[in-house]
Amino acid sequence: MPGRGALSCLRRSGLPIRGTHRMLLELRIQNIAIIDDLHLTFPAGFIVLTGETGAGKSILVDAVGLLIGERASAEQIRTGTTEGVIEGIFAIANSGPLTARLKELDLLGDGDDPGELVIRRTLSSSGRHRVRINGNAVPLSTLQDIGQFIVDIHGQHDTQSLFRPITQLDLVDSFGNLFDDRAAFCETYHAAKTLQRDLSTFEKETAELKEQADRLQYEREEIEAAAIQPDEDVVLEQERQVMAQVHNLVEISNELYSTLYEDDRSILSRVGHVEWLLDRLLTVDTRLSDATELLGGATAQLKELAGRIRDYQEQLDVNPDRLEQLEIRLDLLNRMKKRYGGSVASVLDHLDRITKELDRLIVSDDQKESLQHRLVTLHDQQTKQADHLSTRRKKAANELNQCVNKEITDLHMKHATFDAAVEQERDGTLNPNGQDRVQFLFSGSAGEPPCALKDAISGGELSRVTLCIKTVLAREDQIPMLIFDEIDAGIGGAVAERVGKKLQSLGQRHQVFCITHLPQIAALGDAHFSVEKVVKQKRATTQVEQLANEERIDEIARMLGGTKITQAVKRTAKEMLGVA
Repeated sequence: MPGRGALSCLRRSGLPIRGTHRMLLELRIQNIAIIDDLHLTFPAGFIVLTGETGAGKSILVDAVGLLIGERASAEQIRTGTTEGVIEGIFAIANSGPLTARLKELDLLGDGDDPGELVIRRTLSSSGRHRVRINGNAVPLSTLQDIGQFIVDIHGQHDTQSLFRPITQLDLVDSFGNLFDDRAAFCETYHAAKTLQRDLSTFEKETAELKEQADRLQYEREEIEAAAIQPDEDVVLEQERQVMAQVHNLVEISNELYSTLYEDDRSILSRVGHVEWLLDRLLTVDTRLSDATELLGGATAQLKELAGRIRDYQEQLDVNPDRLEQLEIRLDLLNRMKKRYGGSVASVLDHLDRITKELDRLIVSDDQKESLQHRLVTLHDQQTKQADHLSTRRKKAANELNQCVNKEITDLHMKHATFDAAVEQERDGTLNPNGQDRVQFLFSGSAGEPPCALKDAISGGELSRVTLCIKTVLAREDQIPMLIFDEIDAGIGGAVAERVGKKLQSLGQRHQVFCITHLPQIAALGDAHFSVEKVVKQKRATTQVEQLANEERIDEIARMLGGTKITQAVKRTAKEMLGVA
């Protein structure tokens, strides 16, 4: 059974591929260059745009470029107006990289089915250009981020994703069906990076702890020797205040006890007289009978108070050494608080923390050895995965080269060669995609060494090479919309027909726009738009129309015969269009 690369080569047979994709639904252009107001609706498939030089075909390409984030200039605004507007309505799928990115940026439309993407770019003569995506104002950088998923413009423009190294790598990996291997390597790579950071952090912290070990040990011994208890300073401070006034407190408590209980005229001794008087009163009038209970309760409370004062007297410590002991202990606590955080709680927290740090030192060597062993295992695993990925990537690149060069040969690009070169990074470092860098090289002339694609290729050559690559990779390429400008430069006849058929085939999986001056290409389009410059109210403006059958025959005939269109030319046009 043929491999993935071989299957891509088989696409050259021209067998139909199921499914067409319609990306750009509508395009509205107002006051841009020589366009005053243009509203176009596009079908799916392979769409050709034809017209005389200077009619405004490139303006349409520029407008699409503005919708994907190309830099704008006030000079692009139609003379005599202050604002120009480009609006595109695109169909998007329920899933895919574009939908995922829109979701990340919270720019999807309402509802579960995102359906349509509306991009609006407003150019102002003041230079304050504006961008809206699905009604949301966004910066230009966001539009550029989104635009890379929408369209590739190939030709004289500089938005080709094909020049980006990551795109070249992705194309090779997509062709070789390597994304699963790449994802597995990436997971190992990031795991090793994370573990390396953890090990470095651990080693740094352990080294710092070892440098501080003597100090930490001294601090732990000092705090443990102090045997500090929670809230001890508060309790001792209260006791110190009492001890400072102990003699005065003794005197006051003695007087209190005597007044309540000991003196001959004490309060409790007088209560007996009150009780005798109350009894005499009640023998005559019983209305104060409940006063006896009140007096009994008051007497009990006074006796309890006297007992508590007596107990308090006994607890008072008049030992003169106790105050000195308290002062010494509080001084120690204050020194500890000043040194370790300002409170007894912070001193105890500090003790807990340094105890844990010192305990870590005891097991640090074992932990370090374990981390190092795990890191070595991951490094071995990622080296094997990188080597395996690199081997498969080089094989895929070779197969891709064969397929693309066959396509190039089919287009009669004499002596042109394409090479997807896979090389290891110069310093041998790894990155999340493996150990390789991919560079697309191209040589357009015999005897000339291949150079980087972006440095060695003209606009027309680039369009045709891109067409070859896109043809080979049509099944894998996820960019839904392609624009080819200048693809017919320097070709004609049978080569032009081959180019047209490749574009037609490509249109079965992408929405393909092609600006062409060749009838061989234009005749193969699924839809045909004519671009014409007309004069309205003494001003030139661009007019675009989708051509019906007879109009299309006339346009192909014009492209074949120039200003003089004979019946023979018309018959040829009909034959090219397959019209009876």
